[in-house]
Amino acid sequence: MTEGRTTRVAWRLFWAWNDESEERWLADMARRGWHLRRPALVRFVFDRGEPAEIVYRLDYHILRGDERGEYLGLFRAAGWEHVGEVANWHYFRTAAAAGASPDIFTDTESRVGKYRRLLLLLAALFPFFVVSFFKLLERPRPDASRLLEWLYAGGTAAHGILVVLWLYAFVRIGLKIAA
Repeated sequence: MTEGRTTRVAWRLFWAWNDESEERWLADMARRGWHLRRPALVRFVFDRGEPAEIVYRLDYHILRGDERGEYLGLFRAAGWEHVGEVANWHYFRTAAAAGASPDIFTDTESRVGKYRRLLLLLAALFPFFVVSFFKLLERPRPDASRLLEWLYAGGTAAHGILVVLWLYAFVRIGLKIAA
């Protein structure tokens, strides 16, 4: 974490199934006087302010065209501030009420909908993973250099790790739906 006088940058990686952990971390930062200004994939920019009890919530939603205004308007009307968006993850915050921790979801079905939307994305990517993995298994020409052979082997191994991570994400998100 790098720190300036009024701005702080934190580098953290959160997985899609750890959204609640990310929300708790952001709330803890606010309690210490660091308020999220801008989220990015693994980079969070905070502004210095008064320590406060702030509730952060994340929603995964792909917005098209006019949906954005309506979607953000619903949250605004319910008292939520949209802090930013990263890869279709929307960051919201509101002041914590005494003894209560407000939520952006009004029922179990809408909460589960977030994870179902994530699973749909993963399912849509699955054919790409399979086709590209088998394409990588094709060996280079017999007269290819050693370097090219090593690059193919490294690419195949890296892709295999990504496929395993994809499967793990699919299972973890599926478990969140089942819970």
